[in-house]
Amino acid sequence: MLAFAVFVIRRFCFRKAGRLFCWHCFYKEKTMANNQHDHISCPSSSCIGCATRCHRQQNDPFSRDEALAILFDQAKFELAKEFVPLNEALGRVTSEPTYAAFSVPSADTAQHDGIMVNWEQAKKLLESGSRVLTEHEFCLRAMGAVIEPPFDTVIPLEQVKHWTDGRVEIKALPAPGQGIKGAGSSIREGERLVPANYRLNPAHLSILRFAGVETVTVWKKPKAAIIPVGDDLVAPGCRPGPGQVVESDSILLAGILRECGGEAWTEPVAGDGVDLIGQAILQVISRCDVLILIGGIGRSGARYGDYTVQVVEKLGRVLVQGMGFNPGGKAMLLAEIQGKCVVGIPAPPHAALTQAEQYLPVIMERFLGCPCYERPEIKARLHEDYQSGIRSGRHAHVGLRWTGEDYEIVPIRMGDTVDCFVNATGILMEEAEDRLLKKGEPAAVRLLCGEKTLRQRSQTGQDNPTG
Repeated sequence: MLAFAVFVIRRFCFRKAGRLFCWHCFYKEKTMANNQHDHISCPSSSCIGCATRCHRQQNDPFSRDEALAILFDQAKFELAKEFVPLNEALGRVTSEPTYAAFSVPSADTAQHDGIMVNWEQAKKLLESGSRVLTEHEFCLRAMGAVIEPPFDTVIPLEQVKHWTDGRVEIKALPAPGQGIKGAGSSIREGERLVPANYRLNPAHLSILRFAGVETVTVWKKPKAAIIPVGDDLVAPGCRPGPGQVVESDSILLAGILRECGGEAWTEPVAGDGVDLIGQAILQVISRCDVLILIGGIGRSGARYGDYTVQVVEKLGRVLVQGMGFNPGGKAMLLAEIQGKCVVGIPAPPHAALTQAEQYLPVIMERFLGCPCYERPEIKARLHEDYQSGIRSGRHAHVGLRWTGEDYEIVPIRMGDTVDCFVNATGILMEEAEDRLLKKGEPAAVRLLCGEKTLRQRSQTGQDNPTG
């Protein structure tokens, strides 16, 4: 009877608009910090009336956008500015607009090779029936040469015939002022060259130097500390024994963070245990803007040797645990400690790859204020029937084959495999539904490489992951 009563309470009393309310608050009658839960309207100290979906609520998983919105609202995403020489500014993000130091060109110049003439004098000459100018009535000028009074027009070289005695014959007279690039016509002194929150590329650097800028103000790189967690991890370069694995996730995450414009480093592995993980976090939290914890975030907690979430709850606040896509989404963690952004990444490499690519770039973009890790998306056809087999969304690595007309999606071997990490050329964006995707059905695929690479692989047979 007791079990049945609990079932009835859970099924009918604590479900509202399809959501199951927070059992943590109901049993412990605990008010969460910073008004995260509103207990005023709750007669039983449960989360009835709570508008916030926290990690304790056993409801539908969060979407990525929902989870990140909570993180962005609760953690700090602030960076200081710094000045960097232009030669070191490639890939950095401007923190304020940059303006031209001077006008370009600084004077009227020839727009192309030809001869300078005074347009009025040349017009009178043509009206008199002559087309020949003496050497005192024109001046040869190369492109970019300064135009000197009384000349005010440049006739293109192609419209001029040179005589052996130094005179020239003009075939046609352009409109007055033609062939001249006016002072400041390319860039005006004080003109904005690059706005704030622009990631600088080679073209940006070139125009900045062209207009006299040699130092730019940029955001400091977001600093990300990475702490791998687990007694089963062995150092890179060592052969793992039974039950052990080489710690390889950190080089993946650091690479993604650096590609996004961040600065990343890896701390020593923290062993399983509340004190060990806590000490590792406290030693680094003041030196970073983002803390990445790899592993130990399983929802089963200490009974299976997962202590990371427990430590984060002790030192800060768990904001979200459990995301709406797999692999690895069930345990994915977003939190804050001392106002710093904390991200818990699942340890299996293929899960770390999927979750890191979905969350870390967006977090870096929040700091820097601009896109930094864009993956083009295309439509492709399924090469064969494909069973999604999952009730939450999944981002499955797949191969892509160019048929000459369009792309085909070729399923590959998932997991911690060469197919997933090397041979995959796209990510199939599966919806949260369990159904059979039919052969020939179109689907959205996010590219892991450019289309030029895809077609080259198709020509050389490298598009066959199982080959």
